[in-house]
Order: sequence, then C-alpha cells, then structure tokens
Amino acid sequence: MNNAGLSLFLRIDLILGALVYLGVILWLLKKNKLTIRYSIIWLLSGLVLLVFAVFPYIVLVMRDLLHVEIASNLVFMIVLAFVLLLLLSLSSIVSGFSEKIKRLSQCNALLERRVRELEKKLEELSDNTTPSQ
Repeated sequence: MNNAGLSLFLRIDLILGALVYLGVILWLLKKNKLTIRYSIIWLLSGLVLLVFAVFPYIVLVMRDLLHVEIASNLVFMIVLAFVLLLLLSLSSIVSGFSEKIKRLSQCNALLERRVRELEKKLEELSDNTTPSQ
C-alpha cells in the first residue's frame, strides 16, 4: 500500500480507465459524434479522473477539508454533482431546441399558408387568361 491507501494495481487500473475514457471522448470528437462545444465538460471530467488516479492524495486532502468520513463518499459526491450539472445543462439545451422547433413550425405553417394562397391566385390568374372556347 502507498501513502494514499490505494494499491499500485488499483491506481494503474484507475489511470488506464481514465485514459480509455479520454480516448473514447477524443474518438467521438474525431468521428463528429460529439461537438467541441459539448465535449469540453466531458474532457474536464476525464482530466479530473486522471488527476485523482495519478494523485490520490488530493482526494484525501479534499476529504479532510470537507469533513467527509470516507474518501469514496467524496468521489461519489463529486460524481453526483457532475451528473446533476450535466443534467441541468442538457435540460437547458433541450429547452432551447424546443423553443426553436416551435418557432420553426410556426414559420413553416405561415409559409405553407402563403404558398397555398399564391397557388390559388396563380390558378385564378391562369383561369382568367386562358381563352374560353
């Protein structure tokens, strides 16, 4: 055991897990499955995980500062806060898209009405200009 209370194998597993996590995020960016705008928070979370894995003493210091009894509880608390912030951010984005979709639907309905009116006028004009037999 080292001074942070984690075995070497667990630290190596945590570091590899964080690197794989960052690799997946970068792969999604490369394949355009994730935009840079929304990937920043994911990259930051991966970097925090990597820092916690490389320097587990940081978690212990934060645990003492925040008066949390068990270090894993602090990690779960941080993850929960991250998930809640992410959900709030995604809810905000969905609300914005919902508003845009509503405006687009209204504009589309108005344009359809104008097209129908113009088609009707065009039909009337063509009926008036064709010679009767």
